[in-house]
Amino acid sequence: MKRSSTLIALFALITLPLTAQSYWYGRWEGAMELSDGTMPFGLSVSEGGVLLDLPMQNLFGYPSARAQADKDSISVTWNFGGGQLNLDAKPSPSGAEGSFGQGQAGGTLILVRSSFQPDPATQLAVTMKDGAVLAGTLTLPVDGMDMPPLLILHAGLGAADRDGNNYNIPGKNDALKQLSQSLARVGVATYRYDKRGSGQSTWLVGHERELSFEAWIRDLVSIVERFSVDSRFSSVWVLGMNDGATVAAAAAGLSSPSGLIVACTSASGPLDSFRRAVSDAPEEFRVEGEAIIASLLAGRTVDEPSGFYSTAFRPSFQPYLIEAFRHDPETELAAYKGAILIAQGDLDLQVTMEDFAALGQSAPKAVAIIVPRMNHVLKEVPADVEENLAAFSDPSYPVSETLVGAIGYFITGK
Repeated sequence: MKRSSTLIALFALITLPLTAQSYWYGRWEGAMELSDGTMPFGLSVSEGGVLLDLPMQNLFGYPSARAQADKDSISVTWNFGGGQLNLDAKPSPSGAEGSFGQGQAGGTLILVRSSFQPDPATQLAVTMKDGAVLAGTLTLPVDGMDMPPLLILHAGLGAADRDGNNYNIPGKNDALKQLSQSLARVGVATYRYDKRGSGQSTWLVGHERELSFEAWIRDLVSIVERFSVDSRFSSVWVLGMNDGATVAAAAAGLSSPSGLIVACTSASGPLDSFRRAVSDAPEEFRVEGEAIIASLLAGRTVDEPSGFYSTAFRPSFQPYLIEAFRHDPETELAAYKGAILIAQGDLDLQVTMEDFAALGQSAPKAVAIIVPRMNHVLKEVPADVEENLAAFSDPSYPVSETLVGAIGYFITGK
């Protein structure tokens, strides 16, 4: 089962929503019977579709292309680079049983309901102004304190979900899930959610042309506004991780939370990155690249880029780029007038100290900290490149407690 190596695979899906048959909803664990043994797998079934885990292939949270369910059966299809994987199952006394197939291969499978179901008390979906429903998790302080501050966590861009995981990257790190749990121990409530195109909100983006940077900003503004009138919380704050910080900063400027935190964030926005890529292209393609960027900045798409730019500037991705090019982290930080914390790990291999300094210059009143032994996904790691990279795909690496303490002090003053 070969996964697609590019994000475009997600947006090529044609999804059919599950019918409202609650028997199937939740977490399932199972095994596929292969000719040479068994392959364990997991399913997370929601109204929008089904997320697939294949631990032996280090694949987690892969979204279904099609899913149908009723009280008598479930049928799901996933599109992989190596072909479709189809699963069909019916209820059984122990859970469910059925069959699977991919190309000429196939066999039987069994499913049992997992003992690790999401806690209903923490699951909180928020409805956006256009009617879209974003799945999320609300975590309250462990000591049950009255009216704690609430920090809304926004993951990186692309398919990064509420826990900080991205199925395009092997394994999972659970960075935002761990951060949420750690902040609960220092008196800070958190809300993290699957933005459009990620996790259980994957199917809100049916095709890449529907991907919208502005929608991410609008959604976060709506979430801030929703919790700002929630009497359970004394204040509302926003954190943006990695390139998701640009969305968080833009939304903060429109919704005025009590404060903004950006963590391990490049000073370069999408426009900077594309301009740099064009300048590094072979000389004969630079003029075309510059012309495409100029057209997108003017709000005009380009129908037929050359083969050299057919992926980077594919027509289905251009509407997203038109929106994304309007935003960069330095400008958004400079525009936000509330309290700001800029946190950077000294073992971040993706973001430089020059980025950290540039962000600080854009918001001179911000609190800026360098977190020792923290990498790009907020994990505490040793000064070893292999372990640093391993932490991107291994939840056993803990989130930085120094970062947790700094966030707690920034929000609560203690």
